[in-house]
Amino acid sequence: MSRPSSFGIVRFSVLGAAAFLLGATVAGAQTTVTLPDTSQTTTLTATVGDQARVTVPAGVSFTVSDIASSTTASPATVTVSNIVLATASKQLRMSLQADAAAFTPPVGGAATWAASDVTWAAASWTNASGAAGTLSNSAYNAVATCTADVGSCSTAGLTFTLGANTSVKRSGNHTLVVRWKLESI
Repeated sequence: MSRPSSFGIVRFSVLGAAAFLLGATVAGAQTTVTLPDTSQTTTLTATVGDQARVTVPAGVSFTVSDIASSTTASPATVTVSNIVLATASKQLRMSLQADAAAFTPPVGGAATWAASDVTWAAASWTNASGAAGTLSNSAYNAVATCTADVGSCSTAGLTFTLGANTSVKRSGNHTLVVRWKLESI
C-alpha cells in the first residue's frame, strides 16, 4: 500500500520548521545585510581570575645535632611569577600554617617539637617585603607580600629555624606538613 505524497511534504515541513527554529536560537542576533558587508561583529571575552605561578620548597630539612640548641635549615627558594590581580593596587600575600599542632615523631607517643617551635626570618625578597613569623596550626602567618602591580617576586633566602627541645628523646625523622596560602589583598 502506497502512502499519499502529501505525507512526505508534511513530514519535511515539520522537520524544516524545527530546524529553522533551532537554528534561530543558536544564531543569536539576525539581520539582513547587503553584500558585501562588514558591519557584523562578535565580542570575544577572555575571563581572567586572580592567579599566579608558584614554586615553593617540597621540603625543608633541619639537621639537628644538638637538641639543646636551635637548628637553622638551609635557605629555601620561593618564586611567584605570572601574577595577575584585579587592580594595580592589589598585592599578593604568602602565608604559612601547619597542618597539625606538633610534628609527628618517628615513634608513636614520643616527645617532639610543636609547630610553634618553627620560626622564619624576614627574608630579603625581589619585588616583595618579607615578614618574620612563627608557625601555627590555628592561623596563617605572613611570610611575604609582593609589591603592588609586579609580575613576579622571589627569594632564595627564606630561612626556617627549629627551636631547642630537650624533651626529644627519639632519633629519626620528626615530620610536619605546612600549607602555603597565596591571596590577593
